[in-house]
Amino acid sequence: MAVNRFDVTGQWDGQFSYPRTLPPEFFSASLFEAGGAMGGTVTERPASGQAGAECFVSTVRGMRHAAEVRFTKTYEGGPRQHVVLYAGRLNADSTEIEGTWRIEGSWSGRFLMIRRDGGAAVAVQREAVVASR
Repeated sequence: MAVNRFDVTGQWDGQFSYPRTLPPEFFSASLFEAGGAMGGTVTERPASGQAGAECFVSTVRGMRHAAEVRFTKTYEGGPRQHVVLYAGRLNADSTEIEGTWRIEGSWSGRFLMIRRDGGAAVAVQREAVVASR
């Protein structure tokens, strides 16, 4: 049986940037994929503001078709009660997913996820690129 080179199953570290002057927020994701359907959890700790000490957990459900990834992140309780829609693309070696996020009728921005075994040096370089966009 052939291995799917685009499978997103694994541990990811990422960041999402806001459209305004707020600093980016960082997160960790644990994803699994079966037949193109994907799910998992995301854990994030806001960088600033009143909720700076709080940790947010959300569930992820979505699909991957070839290199295209789409998923919905739904927060589990707490002050964040909105759903976030993500659309991105895996790079050629499946170590990064880059794209956009949006909250219907509200904010949107860019995100980047790097597979944990993809290398810390790449993560530092890519964070600078995403933050500057």
